[in-house]
Amino acid sequence: MLQVITLVVFVLLIVDGFAADTDDMAFARILRNTNLANLIVWSYWWPVIIISAIFFGRIWCMVCPMELLTSLAARIGLKHKPHRFVRSGWIITLFYILILFVGIHTLSIHRVPFRMSIYLLILLTSTIIVGLIFSRNTFCAYICPVGHLLGLYARLAPFGWSTGDRSICESCKDHSCTASTNAYIFQGRSCGVSLNPAHIDDNTDCLLCGQCIKSCNHNNPGIEGRPNPGWFVRPWFKDIFALKPMTSAQTAFCLIVSGFVVYEVFTEWMVTKGLLLWLPDNINMLLGTGNTWSHGLIKSLTLFVILPTLVWMFPYGLFRLAGGKLSIKGFFSVFGIAFIPIMAAAHTVKALLKTTSRIPYWENAFTDPVGVESARGILDKSLQLASLPTWRDPAVTAMSLILVCCGIAVSTVVIRKLTLTHVHGSWRSTWTLYLIPGIYGGAFAVMICLWRLCY
Repeated sequence: MLQVITLVVFVLLIVDGFAADTDDMAFARILRNTNLANLIVWSYWWPVIIISAIFFGRIWCMVCPMELLTSLAARIGLKHKPHRFVRSGWIITLFYILILFVGIHTLSIHRVPFRMSIYLLILLTSTIIVGLIFSRNTFCAYICPVGHLLGLYARLAPFGWSTGDRSICESCKDHSCTASTNAYIFQGRSCGVSLNPAHIDDNTDCLLCGQCIKSCNHNNPGIEGRPNPGWFVRPWFKDIFALKPMTSAQTAFCLIVSGFVVYEVFTEWMVTKGLLLWLPDNINMLLGTGNTWSHGLIKSLTLFVILPTLVWMFPYGLFRLAGGKLSIKGFFSVFGIAFIPIMAAAHTVKALLKTTSRIPYWENAFTDPVGVESARGILDKSLQLASLPTWRDPAVTAMSLILVCCGIAVSTVVIRKLTLTHVHGSWRSTWTLYLIPGIYGGAFAVMICLWRLCY
């Protein structure tokens, strides 16, 4: 029922977005906040997904309408098993790159409601098509553009899905939660992403759809202790401290997101925004790229590939110069997880900044849901927005610093654990690896402090 409700809301957002279009990017900067659909999707829905993953794992998947649509489509589809390349996770990474590079930083789908609606409609269509072709939850597991992000951030969550008593699973006769015969029933189907609830030990892949608990309850009546699967409290940061290396696709994804969150936070302050955009702007000037496509792609490659790669390579280069021995692939896949706590903290900071800064726009959001007239009124100053609450700046600043410091602390513990298990060397070489939280996390902390002191 929750998925049906979110599907209805999703369709209404698409309809509202289609009613507001513009090619004027100056006007779009205002319209993105006055159009109700755009305001909800980019300023509240997306931030809530990020925050919920950090604290509750992939709980968004539980109510996501995409999971409902792809499951229904798979029941009547061809049920082909996904190819090894599909299962590698690279499609998720490539899909995310396409959305970030082309959708956001070239076509501005986050600012023009009409383009946002096209993007959402493409997502819905892709979900159904994939469901009709491939088996079970292939879209959710291997194609959903936020799959890696939710899985990586879910490693920090203090809650997780597992079984209450594994001895019950060991004595189970029909294995209804994993049986292929239950794969396509509507309620109580076996796991759609090929997990075994009795063996789940982290939050990375479980969609929290709850079907296994229904299966355990409905298909195994009369056995004490059932239903056995459930949502349980676990130690904070348990999954990140497990030091599970990332796959190549996850590593590439993590690298790009590490650059993206720098962009998201640093562009909040005009000083750091100018410094951050200096390199891509000058590259575009030197190359004489005047059209939107080339400008957006060069900006994206610079900010989300080149710069984060340099940041990642800096501690590794010093580590090797100091005599440390570790392959570059090993460093990226293993020590790359030390970036995740800081990335999650920075993403949460951006979520706080965005959601609170949009508070004044809600006054006219329901009286003018399309938002065109409100945007015009703001531009010609016939419509005055209310001021932000006085508590907003000090509260968000304090919370931001706390989050970043927590991210740095967790990252430091991860580095400590990794150096003990994966690096055999002296302090002379291993200290360089602590530059990951020192430089990357420190940059966010310093930026926030300077911004609020100078603002």
